Amino acid sequence: MDILIFAIIAIVIFYKLNKQLGKIDEEEKRNIEDKVSLMRRMQDELLKKNNSNNQAQPLQQKLIGQSSTLQGLENVDEATKQNLETIFASCNISYEFFINGAKSAFEMVLKSFSNGDISTLKMLLSEKIFSAFQKALNQRNIDQQKLTTNLIAIEKAEIISAMTLENNASIVIKFVTKQINYICDKDDKVLEGKKDEINQITDIWTFKKDLTIANPNWIVNATSA
Repeated sequence: MDILIFAIIAIVIFYKLNKQLGKIDEEEKRNIEDKVSLMRRMQDELLKKNNSNNQAQPLQQKLIGQSSTLQGLENVDEATKQNLETIFASCNISYEFFINGAKSAFEMVLKSFSNGDISTLKMLLSEKIFSAFQKALNQRNIDQQKLTTNLIAIEKAEIISAMTLENNASIVIKFVTKQINYICDKDDKVLEGKKDEINQITDIWTFKKDLTIANPNWIVNATSA
C-alpha cells in the first residue's frame, strides 16, 4: 500500500546520527522516539480506516470533507482541493498524514544541514536541491565554520497549492517556524546570528513524488524563504 512513511526515515536517521555523530542527547532521543511512535500510531489508524471505509462513500468526502476543518486546509481554493483529492487517492494517504510527514521531513532537513549529514540530505532532497545544499556545506567546511539551528516550534504548516504534471505530483507548503540560528568560527566565536535570539521564519517548500513509482516517499524539490 502506497503510504507516506517518513516515520521509517526518522528511525534510520536517528540511528545514523546516534552512531556516526554522537551528538544526540537523551532528551532529543526521547523526542525522536515520541515522534516515531506517533507516526506509527497514525499509520495504523489510517490502515484500519481504509479497510473499514465503505467503498461507495464519495472520494471527496473521505479525503477532503473530513479534513476541511484542519488547520491549513480550510482556506485552500477548490482547484487545489480537487488536485489534492486526486493525489491523496493515488497515494492512499490523508491530508493529516501528509502534513505530519512534511513537518518531520522539514525538521530532519534542518537538523541534517546543521550537522553536515550529507547522506541524509541526499535521501530527502531532489538532485538539484541536494547539489545546492552540498555546495553550501563544502563552503562552510572550507571556511571552518559551524552552523547551529535549533527549531523551537513549527507554528504553522499549510498547503498553498498542489498540482500533477505528467504523473509528477507537487504539493507546496508554507512553514512558519520559530528558530535559533547562528554561525561560529573554528574558535566558537559567533560570526552571524545570536545564540539566544529566537526568530520567526517563513519557508515555502515544494514536495514532489512520481505517482507511477511504488516508492512511497516524497522528496523536497524546492525551498525558498
